[in-house]
Amino acid sequence: MPPHADALYARQLEAINEVARIATLDLELGPMTQRITDALASRFEWEFVALILVDAGVFVCQAVTSATPTDIHVGYSRPVGSGVVGTVAATEQPILLDDVQAFPGYVETMPGTASEICVPVRHGGKLVAVLNLESTHRAAFHDQLPLLTIVADQLAGAIANARLFGETRERARLMEMMSDVSRTALEAKDLGELLDRIVRYVAKHFPVERVSITLRDISAQAGEATSSAPAEISFPIRFRGEDFGELEIVSREAFSAATSLAFEALTNQLAGAIHLAATKHDLERANEHLARAIETLHRISTTDPLTGVANRRNFDDALSLEWRRAARSATPLSLIMIDIDAFKAYNDVYGHQAGDDCLRRVAESLQSHLHRAGDIVTRYGGEEFAVLVTGVDRDRAADLAELLRRTIESMRIEHRASPASDVVTISVGIATMIPDRDGHPAALLKAADEALYAAKAGGRNRVAVHRKSDH
Repeated sequence: MPPHADALYARQLEAINEVARIATLDLELGPMTQRITDALASRFEWEFVALILVDAGVFVCQAVTSATPTDIHVGYSRPVGSGVVGTVAATEQPILLDDVQAFPGYVETMPGTASEICVPVRHGGKLVAVLNLESTHRAAFHDQLPLLTIVADQLAGAIANARLFGETRERARLMEMMSDVSRTALEAKDLGELLDRIVRYVAKHFPVERVSITLRDISAQAGEATSSAPAEISFPIRFRGEDFGELEIVSREAFSAATSLAFEALTNQLAGAIHLAATKHDLERANEHLARAIETLHRISTTDPLTGVANRRNFDDALSLEWRRAARSATPLSLIMIDIDAFKAYNDVYGHQAGDDCLRRVAESLQSHLHRAGDIVTRYGGEEFAVLVTGVDRDRAADLAELLRRTIESMRIEHRASPASDVVTISVGIATMIPDRDGHPAALLKAADEALYAAKAGGRNRVAVHRKSDH
């Protein structure tokens, strides 16, 4: 075997071992698959690696690692049968393109793509995902099909294990939920309080976008509400053949069978409670309670209402979670703190309405540069933003920070009152740590704050890196 073939074989074997290690390290699907695409891209210096799940005639990007700008991001979807990925999902056969221009109907998602390989991921005889790689060099994957076929088999098992882990955990949580709901029904003083508690409980314990309970006069009869959207479902609230209303749940994620059964049981409990108090007056009062409950849910949402990015509560939860994950996997966690330079002066000169618009534009720009699962942009407070970046070292985090700084400056938002420039600019502080189990995420926050202070003290419109925060 030629020396270069020996070296390639060794690298491929190392990649297979690394994928196996990651698959056993973290059983949560999103973080696990993101680490696998990161590892493949890093080990072979591949420019674009993505894992796409396939379900119900649609494929959805689960994890992506890209060294160049691309339209693909976590959550990106397209019908099966479209482009290279869609064709592989439809035919369940791998496609290797030394030159993508030779593929009829090629859909470009990464500018300058010259070659591509796409491999089906099957488990139990069923297609569950596809692994897609792209490069700006021709024939970049000419001899990689055997390796990626093995990696696809590893991914199939890892995805199945992650889903089984999630279903087991979900069943335990649902059993606990039913016990809590039963107790809530017994403790509620009236129907309005019961419904208010149920709405709050579901919103707190499930990743839902909206929870609503619509009540009707019990003399009215209506059919079951249905929806074709996979993440929207309605359950009729019915007791002894009478329809009292419906429970509607809207979520970013499709509902599992276990979750649907739990919500059906919940509506049965609701029907019994409503039957006991179902007079027209009681129903009107209950709807008033529901309106107030929904307003409260909007107020306690995890999204900042002005900018649309995550709020401080969401950030605190994400930082704690990612700190623990990084400690388990001994991988770096980076925090980028951002402050809009002289923002108070901007408000004084241009007015608070212009200031709000500036905050929205900055937040939108920051968000547009994050594509990886686990990364999050937060409005940390006032004109300050925080960007949490998982699985990248200090140098890559610094590159991202500089990209964000240049992007904001290039927006050319006029700022005559700034001492740093005649346009809106940002000061950026970066800290990177490999957490340990005995540490606390407050250390990462402190280091990033110190770096931000250094950037502002150094003249603003610059990036400062906390050099003592790697370990």
